[in-house]
Amino acid sequence: MRVVNYNIKLDVDFSGKKYSGIEKIKITDAEKKITLDLNKIDIHKIKVNGADVKFEAGEDGVTFPTNGGDIVAEVQFSSDNDRGLKGFYVAGTEKEYILSTQFEESDARRAFPCIDNPNYKATFDITMAIDKDLQAISNMPVKFETLENNKKVVQFEQTPVMATYLVYLGVGHFDEMEDKYRGKRLALTAMKGHLTESRYPIECAKKSLEYLENYTGIDYMLPKLNLISVPEFAAGAMENWGAITFREILLNIDKSTTSRSYKRTAEVITHELVHMWFGDLVTMKWWNDLWLNESFATFFAFKTVDSTNPDWKFFGDFLLDQTDGAYTMDALKNSHPINADVTDPRSISQLSYEIRYGKGSNVLRMIEAYVGKDVFMKAMRNYLKEFSYSNASGSDLWNAIEKESGMGISTIMEQWISQKGYPYLETAKDGDSLKISQKQFYFLEGDKNSTWKIPLFINRFSSEEKLLMEGNEMKVDGDILSLNFNHNGFYRVLYDDSMFENISRNLSQITAEEKWGLANDLYAFLLSGKINMTTYVRRLEKLYGINENIVIDEISKELFNLYTITDNNYFKDLANFYIKDKMEYVEANRKDDFNFKITLSGLYTKLAYINNDFCKSLLKKYSSYENVDPDFRLAYLVAEAKINQDFSYFADIITNTKNDEDKTKAITASGALEGDKNHSAIMEFVKSGKAKKQDMDSFFVAMASNTPSRQFIIDNLKDIVDMLYKFELSPLRINRCVQSMIGNAGVKEPEKMRKNAESIKRDELFGGINKGLEFLEVYENLIKNTK
Repeated sequence: MRVVNYNIKLDVDFSGKKYSGIEKIKITDAEKKITLDLNKIDIHKIKVNGADVKFEAGEDGVTFPTNGGDIVAEVQFSSDNDRGLKGFYVAGTEKEYILSTQFEESDARRAFPCIDNPNYKATFDITMAIDKDLQAISNMPVKFETLENNKKVVQFEQTPVMATYLVYLGVGHFDEMEDKYRGKRLALTAMKGHLTESRYPIECAKKSLEYLENYTGIDYMLPKLNLISVPEFAAGAMENWGAITFREILLNIDKSTTSRSYKRTAEVITHELVHMWFGDLVTMKWWNDLWLNESFATFFAFKTVDSTNPDWKFFGDFLLDQTDGAYTMDALKNSHPINADVTDPRSISQLSYEIRYGKGSNVLRMIEAYVGKDVFMKAMRNYLKEFSYSNASGSDLWNAIEKESGMGISTIMEQWISQKGYPYLETAKDGDSLKISQKQFYFLEGDKNSTWKIPLFINRFSSEEKLLMEGNEMKVDGDILSLNFNHNGFYRVLYDDSMFENISRNLSQITAEEKWGLANDLYAFLLSGKINMTTYVRRLEKLYGINENIVIDEISKELFNLYTITDNNYFKDLANFYIKDKMEYVEANRKDDFNFKITLSGLYTKLAYINNDFCKSLLKKYSSYENVDPDFRLAYLVAEAKINQDFSYFADIITNTKNDEDKTKAITASGALEGDKNHSAIMEFVKSGKAKKQDMDSFFVAMASNTPSRQFIIDNLKDIVDMLYKFELSPLRINRCVQSMIGNAGVKEPEKMRKNAESIKRDELFGGINKGLEFLEVYENLIKNTK
């Protein structure tokens, strides 16, 4: 059976927040019984080839008979616009809103009955009847507008063949900033009154489109592109073909935007543009290969931005953002393979972002480094050309790389995507050779020890050598400096003492990425108990003199985290010393450097959390947060929380400022507040609905990370989770929040947290609860081993 076309006509009652629809679905080789997916949609009538048919409608679908062959099924239906940030939903406040859509993974069925499966791609003809003063947006340009029954009827051009989850519907009052890219309309779109004057998002999009067209050899394929900022949005962004949606914080660039956010905006815009090729043009066959879309978009976004903004050295950010997160999450016994078993799209909420996006993109980066950039590019071009406007699986991609490279990529990749976890290498001198052995890295002892075919990237002082490690052990001859050149490989290395000494004496001869890897690996080995605190501190001290920004970011984060987890003043003193020293270096030598300004802002924030004297100096220096450089506002707000201890100050910012970035800073800083009065006030504020739904979980993640708030999280865990469900937050966001609350807050009273975790058990929270409990055990071990 093949779905050819959906012709969808919606009559939208904007003020009533509801709509009715008639759709005609053209199907060839139809089955004798067809079930359309639906969720919270009322079905009124179904016709097949013009004749009424009986149907059976349930909560999840509607089933009706056919005679097979080629048919047109006509469905009349109606629904309310959703309040839960999914489907065709109300985005904004009760008085000021737009209607927008979020369909990935399986919520197109909340907007219109359909076969909501990525393998059933079709064309879409969309028409919307709306109030005369409103505007409508969809994937394609407007074909024509007419007036009928005192309403504006907007018909859009037919889409290319595409998956249901990529359809976009938008209705409301909009402002736009328009430009052209190679003759095609490019528009920055926002709810009326919410559009800022910055052209930065448009310029980012134009640079990235040019790079991606040149890389893939395929021009952007739709006649227009909208970048749409949505006032309430559960995800960060969504790759609806030709009508990409974003959180406002990403597109509304203004005087409150930080340097870090300029990078983040460029990366997210580019990530979604990559999807125009990887995901939209070529779509996975089923959701188990969702990682293929997301990993490609992640890797190629960093690759693209690194090319369009070379001064940013953006793969340093890749290590800090993607590699570290993937390493951390994939060291859990409760991790899962990249290519996870997905029988129901709703189970995707159990899967880790860090695996689907982070680990997958790291594996792609490793394979590109192994086969070479030119070979990899040619393979990508062949893959996209072969599967354009259709569906593909992971094996199709490996075959394309293998064919172009002549190397056994398929067997390597099958291991990396089908096995959870990753290896670490141990070294030992064996005469004139170096013996290397591999084991699976766990924070806690795991139930198995997998083996990988590992592309090794050996730094031999003068050159890089690539080898494939295929067994548990191998010997390498020659003068070896390090075993992960440029940190291209997704593996850790536990060097023996003599080899670590050799590296530490030759730090100038390894890359910043390798130095980052040395520091990051040490922290992981401490958490896992593979080295003790004395070894960790002794080795880390040898890296203190490194002044690359990503290494400063890494070491300051490690020392800060060690203190916040253990509440051990020894780590507080180490963090104070290191952070102050690096602040002095950056302010004296690098404060005008873009990357180092971001690093300095992070140092300010960490010091504010642990040093009250520094907090007092910040409050004395500035009269209010608006007078502070945006890069340093979070540090100022943390200081405000720690010194003045009044949630009403933060409630005022969150409620009244128009800028989402300042709102999120205030939410993060409010986690540092102490006392029952403040904690109860935060809870009541969230309950009142004064915070955006998209931000509600962030309050509790921030509280869980701060010692004074942890007892409140433990005591109120069930009430918090019940409240997040009441506001219909996505299971994915609730899972991530639960994981953070159990793991971070639980260190205050572990046994009570374990008991309370039992009270929130639901099938769809299985992942978040178990990962949180595992992190809790890791942190308990750390506390015990660092006393």
